[in-house]
Amino acid sequence: MKKSIVASSLILVCVSVALGQDPGWPRQIKKQGNLLIYYQPQVDDWKNFTDLTWRMAFSLTPAGGKQVVGVMELEGHTDVDNDRKIVLISNLMVSGTHFPSLDPAIASQMDQLVKTFLPPTVTISLHRLVAVVKKPESVPGVLVKNDPPAIVISYSPAILLAVDGEPSLAAVPKTDLEFVVNTTWPLFFEKSESSYYLLIGQRWMTANGLDGPWSPTAKLPEDMSTVAEDPQWAALKKVIPPPAASNGVIPIVFHSNKPAAESLS
Repeated sequence: MKKSIVASSLILVCVSVALGQDPGWPRQIKKQGNLLIYYQPQVDDWKNFTDLTWRMAFSLTPAGGKQVVGVMELEGHTDVDNDRKIVLISNLMVSGTHFPSLDPAIASQMDQLVKTFLPPTVTISLHRLVAVVKKPESVPGVLVKNDPPAIVISYSPAILLAVDGEPSLAAVPKTDLEFVVNTTWPLFFEKSESSYYLLIGQRWMTANGLDGPWSPTAKLPEDMSTVAEDPQWAALKKVIPPPAASNGVIPIVFHSNKPAAESLS
């Protein structure tokens, strides 16, 4: 009993290996003295990698007759073995045959003869099949923005005030002030005066617009004292009110609302 089970298992393994191989092309089938030689499929469509339609060139030699050549159109279902890179085509159906050199009556007879050769399955290398699948003439592109960044060059002390797009303002509670969210700089806006206040190191600068001109200021809006009491802005306590004016160099402020690179020296 055990020997029988082992023998059956070996047979199943051998059949599986045989089905999992691509013996190459062309291939031939002999049946009742007739000979069919058929060539590698040329894929028309492979929907969802399961439903395949394809064409195959072939030569057919009837028993005792002359060889004729033609093309058959087929449909079938595919199962892909990704481990062995093999595709099994099953449920084969001939949807049409073409015999360019034959008259319609003889072509009809050859059509019937070809269909008797239809095997239950065909195996083909996954790489071979993918190679003959029609590629789209054009692949939809993805719109990308490759504009080079603006380059800011300064030969005197300067900073780049980078704001990501238009300034996005958030209110500072209990004040007439707003702060600019989309920048890494401490940047505030006083609505009543339409003025911006920017902290650079220990120095406050002010301007009526982000593009400047920016100038140093020792006077801040009264509501800035409230800002200093907010835990979010606790680090600003030592610069509100502004420290005594120093003789340090006043930097130039360059504003950019787009990606930019700086070369400041």
